[in-house]
Amino acid sequence: MRELTIKEVQEISVNILAYIDDVCRKNDIQYTIYYGSLIGAERHKGYIPWDDDLDIVMTRSNYERLTTLLIDQNEYLFLSPSITKDYRYTYSKLVDKTTKAVSSQYYNSEDENMGVFVDIFPIDGFPDTAEERREFGDKCELYRSNMMFTLNNSYAISHSFLKAMGKRILYYPRYRKLLKKGNANYWRQKYEQLTKKYPVEESKYCGYMEFINEHWGVFPTSWFDEYEDIEFEGYQFMAIKERTKFLELRYGDYMQLPPETERVTHHPYQFYQREDS
Repeated sequence: MRELTIKEVQEISVNILAYIDDVCRKNDIQYTIYYGSLIGAERHKGYIPWDDDLDIVMTRSNYERLTTLLIDQNEYLFLSPSITKDYRYTYSKLVDKTTKAVSSQYYNSEDENMGVFVDIFPIDGFPDTAEERREFGDKCELYRSNMMFTLNNSYAISHSFLKAMGKRILYYPRYRKLLKKGNANYWRQKYEQLTKKYPVEESKYCGYMEFINEHWGVFPTSWFDEYEDIEFEGYQFMAIKERTKFLELRYGDYMQLPPETERVTHHPYQFYQREDS
């Protein structure tokens, strides 16, 4: 297989997002570019030059509507907790079928068909007080980590083969203990049920459950009331109007470039063009 350049990866993922955008506009579904992708939009009018994936978020109701539509399409591969067996994430990915992602991690439990992708995150409601959010977040994270721990041999995931072997030995008793209560699908279902406890429409605060951090991961629900188009790699994609507040909360001076030593991707993948494509 031929390894893709970062520019090729970026171009493919922008095409995926353009497809998602078209589906969303035709069905009155609102989403926003988010996380590092939103920095890219604001600072570079497109990709952060060294980044290799795109992130979008949407409220749970929009997420579930989009999920229904993406399940029925054939243009791309849709990976999601609701339909993908042994899926390691709590959010969805839309994947280019002509590419392949190869992880540098041992026991990573990645889907064998994963390639260049766009991440699609659901935004859920949170409790009103910080104490309630901490308790709620801790319980959700327990279920999520138990799901990952019981998924194949994911409890041994590591970039180092020796560390991975050590983890398999050290954590095997906990793995067996958790399996007696339920497999990965059991813990995933408990996680999914709990994350939907507080509907966004009835909550003052919200966020992506895996990032329920009091300092940068809890947002006023009103931030997701209004959207507008912004430029990204020559396209017009959706973003919340309150994006500056999010970026300052999460990243501080987001217009300032990081040191050159930090201008690298943080994802453990290499992307390739499939030989049969």
